[in-house]
Amino acid sequence: MSPALRGLLTRSGAGFVSNGILVIFVLISLFPVYLMFITSLKSQAELISNVFALPHDPKWGNYYLVLIQRGYYKAVINSLIFAGSVTVLTVLLSVLAAFAFAVFDFAGKRTFFVLVLVGLMVSEVSILIPVYNLLKSMNLLNTYVGMILPQIALGLSFGIFLMTTFFREVPRELIDAARLDGCTDWQLLTKIMIPVGLPGINALAVIEFLWAWNSFFLPLVIATKQELMPLSVSVIDFMGRFTFNYELVATTCVIMFVPILILYIFTQRSFRRGVTMGAVK
Repeated sequence: MSPALRGLLTRSGAGFVSNGILVIFVLISLFPVYLMFITSLKSQAELISNVFALPHDPKWGNYYLVLIQRGYYKAVINSLIFAGSVTVLTVLLSVLAAFAFAVFDFAGKRTFFVLVLVGLMVSEVSILIPVYNLLKSMNLLNTYVGMILPQIALGLSFGIFLMTTFFREVPRELIDAARLDGCTDWQLLTKIMIPVGLPGINALAVIEFLWAWNSFFLPLVIATKQELMPLSVSVIDFMGRFTFNYELVATTCVIMFVPILILYIFTQRSFRRGVTMGAVK
């Protein structure tokens, strides 16, 4: 056997093994999604009899029951308002702050950026009590503003860090040339920095929307009124002390999963590019 043929077979065998491993990981990752979906189409009796089997008589009415009869379409609207507002404001503030860190020199710049990085270590659960007391003193409990502001604060550290990474890659010569041509700071941001950092902005928007859409503890504590609860919190209505409606919980989870899937399908190219470029940089 020639060395070239031996090398080709070796590469083919290695590719087959790596692809096989990837397929196994994909199947393992998709199994919970499959289990969630088929559970949403079962009755409680059928679910108890066989958890993993396909439903004999799919209960599509579970979705009508959750969305219409139980009124969860209102929770979907609340989630869209909450996650959409958090995403837009977080991306906007992150871009502006990252522009300042990447372009300007000011006193305490390094210290401020270190404080931003420290914010990455703050968890949602660790600030529940002080945030609750602060919002209570400001009469912001049971309001959209009270839910949105803490979530923005949690996401800003990551957003500023990611966008600063992108903006620092813009050649300094390009910035200096733009200033020589008479560009204002606003024109520099909108004409140069944002177009260059657009992959990072798209990736940040998807990540922030995902975090806000799935946020549970802060909305649970801040929004005690049913008409303000997002879908991620409303799901606990099916979890009682002595009963647990698995099929309706799975139905609600599928409803939560669909918008994220649609968002990723439409933004997957820019999302992958943004995340990959950020990781390399």
